[in-house]
Amino acid sequence: MNPVSGDDTGPSVLPALNEKLLKLSSHLDIVLTTGPGDAARAAERAAADGYEGIFVAGGDGTLNEVVNGIARAGALDRVTFGLVPLGTGNDFAVGLGIPPDYDAAAEILQRGKTLNVDVGVLNGRHFVNVSGGGFIAEVSEAVTEQMKTIAGKLAYLVGGAQVLLDYDPVGVHATYLTDRGKTERRELPLHMFAVCNSRLVGGGRLIAPEAVINDGFLDMCLVEGMGTLEFVGLLAKVANGDHIEDDRVIYERVRRAELRFDRVINVNTDGEVLETDHCTYEVLPRAARFLCGDAPYAATVAAEPAA
Repeated sequence: MNPVSGDDTGPSVLPALNEKLLKLSSHLDIVLTTGPGDAARAAERAAADGYEGIFVAGGDGTLNEVVNGIARAGALDRVTFGLVPLGTGNDFAVGLGIPPDYDAAAEILQRGKTLNVDVGVLNGRHFVNVSGGGFIAEVSEAVTEQMKTIAGKLAYLVGGAQVLLDYDPVGVHATYLTDRGKTERRELPLHMFAVCNSRLVGGGRLIAPEAVINDGFLDMCLVEGMGTLEFVGLLAKVANGDHIEDDRVIYERVRRAELRFDRVINVNTDGEVLETDHCTYEVLPRAARFLCGDAPYAATVAAEPAA
């Protein structure tokens, strides 16, 4: 559990959550994180000790750390993840059909229904929701933990307003393999980009409306550079996923993608921000097993990815 996720209520619900989750197992060890990297280290130790179930009570960033800890231990194929969404956005939980109320989430986890989901890889780091750069990552940097605690999901709106006037598009050379088995190359100025396993970013923005979390592909959205007022108008379309019909947006389902930028930029990956001048994306089809509800972003029968 990340005790400072979302509105910091995690520790107060821990006794009740513990009682519910014990119905799934006769033994449950609890670890409270105290800083960056704690969740990854705890997950890696748990995998080394032979634990088969990892519950993550926190937001997308805490989940990202845990997934990477399990991946480092080489245990993605033998661990089942259970997500209790206590963060601000909880975007991946939505894709799994896990409600934001911890009590309702625990009830769904108790049913034991599982789903094998795809795992994205960015420059060797694993993710399950969305990796984005340009304007998206700058907003993430602007949204502090204090803002999340005070404003909740509105923090992303406040952060976006702060970044909007100052952001300069970045040049990119993009090479990617589409779901049709065709290699495409593009050079353009980017206002923002997102490479997505699931559909939502920033607390509910529908950045990848066609993404399916177990189809063996990632959905890539490239938004060309444009004037500030034009970009504001385009952002209004993102809430409903209407932006992908815009001529200034490239939207592709990909197996691999390489993006090389003309300067170092911030890239946010499931809440974790890195600085880089290139991004190499790959997908591990159905590589992680999650407890889930009625997952709205999953295929009944997963499609086979292109060779």
